[in-house]
Amino acid sequence: MFGFKMNPSEGSAMRQLCAHLRAKVESGELAAGMRMPPTRIAAQELNIARNIIVEVYEQLAAEGYLETRIGSGTFVASGVGERTSLGEEWTFHHLTWEAAFNGSGFRTEEGMIDFTGGTPDLRLFPRKTWGRYLREAVNTMDEQGFDYGDPRGDASLRRVLADYLFRAKGIRANPEQIVIVSGTSEGLLLIASACSDRFRTAYVEDPTIDFIPGVLRRLGYALHPVGVDGQGADIGQIGPNDPPGLLVLTPSHQYPTGSVLSIQRRRQAVRLAEQAGHILVEDDYDSEFRHRGIPIPPLQTLSPSRVIYTSTFSKTLFPAMRLGYLVAPPEMLGLLLNAKMELNLFTQVIPQRALARFIEDGCFDRHAQSMRRVYKKRRLCLTEELGRIFGKDLTVSGDEAGMHIQADFSAVAPRGLNWADAESFGVRVNSFEDYALLKGRYSGKMVLGYGRLNEEEIREGVARLRRFISANGPLK
Repeated sequence: MFGFKMNPSEGSAMRQLCAHLRAKVESGELAAGMRMPPTRIAAQELNIARNIIVEVYEQLAAEGYLETRIGSGTFVASGVGERTSLGEEWTFHHLTWEAAFNGSGFRTEEGMIDFTGGTPDLRLFPRKTWGRYLREAVNTMDEQGFDYGDPRGDASLRRVLADYLFRAKGIRANPEQIVIVSGTSEGLLLIASACSDRFRTAYVEDPTIDFIPGVLRRLGYALHPVGVDGQGADIGQIGPNDPPGLLVLTPSHQYPTGSVLSIQRRRQAVRLAEQAGHILVEDDYDSEFRHRGIPIPPLQTLSPSRVIYTSTFSKTLFPAMRLGYLVAPPEMLGLLLNAKMELNLFTQVIPQRALARFIEDGCFDRHAQSMRRVYKKRRLCLTEELGRIFGKDLTVSGDEAGMHIQADFSAVAPRGLNWADAESFGVRVNSFEDYALLKGRYSGKMVLGYGRLNEEEIREGVARLRRFISANGPLK
């Protein structure tokens, strides 16, 4: 019947026949309205007990594939064949989604030296220590801890963060001003959602990390690119009569340029916000890793009433933790928490409890200090190796903090070089053009991340870059 053949190794007769008939209906081979063979005849043709055929028909009728008409028999239901086109559409979009990821730096091919920025060295995270705190959090958790939890975040983590922020960054914040999120991207989503009735414009550094314009565009904000130079975002590009909006800045270590927002521009941004009604969003993603001098005070300390401070543990600890936080002006808290509740953005409680103890017991400070020493050595290794291989014509900047530098190859590499082709030489890099809103202005400028590379990998990666550039023309 309908090409069905029983395979004893593939489960029960009922399961196999159900699957066979579903596929025939979905493909359209069994058309809507077609009458199914009576159960007695089907049982004879298939040499299967009649009660199994009855159960198959009843099962498929319950699922909507068949329908029973009293006195007439069992028929193929209408509308099922349409699922084929939906299934094909989903397959198409699924493949498109996979293709998009294949070009986004998520690949981890064996032997590839990956200079893309943003990821810490996950090999050096104290996993056993973290596991102990997770187990402790689970074992001591009360019943409420296994529920959704406080939408602001766990009280123990917010209290510990308030102490840490004052001690390490000079931010005076009540625990009630702190909102726990799953990372900076969710924090920006929350801020943009909360402010969407008030603002329709966002002022964004150009170039900038790609999720920032991505989130804002999806929420319907008009983007106003703000150029970045050696003093950070050029605040003067925002006019006094431009519409009020969100001004998103990375003052301590701009990505990807690595520049620091100067005190003059910080004050300019605060004045502009106060006069024009902007809200400043400060993304402080890696200031714990300062390699020269002392940590730079956050922009928030200049204007606690105008700045929403955001930070993440993805760079200092590990991305899979999915924890970050906001420090909001008291008058903004109601909007943010309402948006968080409406979007159902509850943050998992167990890692919050574990992180609170991890910080409270000094493990976070010790790990950050240890990684600061590691990254400082790697930064020095990278800059020295670039100088040795490419000479003084290659300029390096933005290396005072974090896990990446800006390298300008325009004086040593052919113009118009497709840097994605470097992967064929076993090395992956990102151009500033990858992060630019306004394209065509950053030829030869690259961001080189060294967080996850040891010194041997750094040296080999620079050597591969040289081979790649040489293969596309002589070094200038």
